[in-house]
Order: sequence, then structure tokens, then C-alpha cells
Amino acid sequence: MLGTVLIVDDDASVRDTARLVLAREGYGILTASDGHTAIELMSAADTSGKVCALLCDLEMPNVNGKQLIDHFRRQFPTIPIIVLSGASDTAFLDGIVQEGVCDWLRKPVTREALLDKVRTAVNLYALRHQHP
Repeated sequence: MLGTVLIVDDDASVRDTARLVLAREGYGILTASDGHTAIELMSAADTSGKVCALLCDLEMPNVNGKQLIDHFRRQFPTIPIIVLSGASDTAFLDGIVQEGVCDWLRKPVTREALLDKVRTAVNLYALRHQHP
């Protein structure tokens, strides 16, 4: 397995499509429909140490993407975060990257772009966890 990716999006079709694309390439997948569920998943002892990248939407019920990103940056600072967004404002999305997010993808996402961004994020996680 190449690493486990946590996909968080309130749109089931987005979650399912990303899950299928990434699983076919050999990634382990966890999914959540909102930030609250993602935080609960990451609180489980058998889950938190497995996740190598977070792929999350910004607009979600309960705990939104911005709140989830803030939580991850505090609790899991070495896990790279990729934002999924339908926003057309690239300046806003570039600003998110400057706030510590690894990268962003605009919906609808192409298979190639998804694989490229996730591969980069998982490699970054591996580099952060190399022992000298």
C-alpha cells in the first residue's frame, strides 16, 4: 500500500470518485462526510498513525474545512493537506496554501490531477517521517 488518504467531503459522489481512483492506484482510503466525523476518525488509536494525507472540502456541515484544517495543523502537523474546492477564486485558494495547506484542487477534479497532488502529499509525509 502506498499510504492512507483521508477524504473528507459532504458530497458522496466526490468521496466515492476520489476513493475509487486512489484505491485503484494502491492507496488505503478512509472517508468522512464532514469535519466532525474526520476528527472522530483521527481520534481512534488505530487510525491516526496511518493517515499520510488529508483531502478535504471547505464547505461542509458541522465542522467545516477551515476548522478541520486548523485542527489538523495543531494535532497532526506533519500530515499534508490538499483542499478540494468549487471556488473559482484562485487568489483565495493560493492564500490557503500560504496558510500551511500543501496544495489545492478545483472541482471537478481530473484523475491525473488528483493522483499527482496525492502522490506529492504522500511523498512529503514520507520525507517528514524519515529517520536520520
